[in-house]
Amino acid sequence: MVLERSDVPTLDVACALGRLADALADAGLTLAESADFAAFAAAAEASEDRYLMEDFSPKFFDLHADTGFWIAARDADGQVASLQAAKIETLRDRSLAALWQQQQRRIFVDPANGAARLGEAHAVDAFALTGRIVYHGNLWLRKDLRGRGLAEKLTQTGFLVALLKWQPDWLYGLMAEANALKGFGLRVGYRRFAPRGTHWLGAPAHIRPDDWLVWSSRTDLVTLARTLAGRSPG
Repeated sequence: MVLERSDVPTLDVACALGRLADALADAGLTLAESADFAAFAAAAEASEDRYLMEDFSPKFFDLHADTGFWIAARDADGQVASLQAAKIETLRDRSLAALWQQQQRRIFVDPANGAARLGEAHAVDAFALTGRIVYHGNLWLRKDLRGRGLAEKLTQTGFLVALLKWQPDWLYGLMAEANALKGFGLRVGYRRFAPRGTHWLGAPAHIRPDDWLVWSSRTDLVTLARTLAGRSPG
């Protein structure tokens, strides 16, 4: 069952977000949301890993407040300690797999002059995913803060902001196989998993060919929010 958009419990989601923000504040982190993706690119490129995905780069996409947001977490000194981003696509006449086929070819394959080759055997479920679909990604956490459960809380924050902002039919990510097998996706709130994401015959040098498609329905996200808020999931 997928809930109607009007059935998203605003107060439960807000309560869950408040609890997450409090837990992150206890760890010395404060959150800020923005739709300025030029600023996001600058922050990502200034981070220790210089991690900016093409999916959220203003060089490739004209994202704005209606279609995307990003969240920064800052430490007590005001330094950026974490970044993440999300964007929404409305796919009425095509599937997520069809979107990948179009966008990945334009971004990665065509400019590579044969160095990257995209296949067509993407995750089977991607051919069935349509509607209002959020992509969550570009998650980065500073190395000295890893291993403390903060990545889970930060990711859940991004999920619930997307739920409150857009009430999507689906929210998905692409996750390294190693992280998926360690259960990271389940811990953050993904409830559906496919051991293949985008099918690469020859992946670009900076793209992992072993990514899994991980995703949740709107109902899954509401259940996550209710659980974090201390409410009954039902």
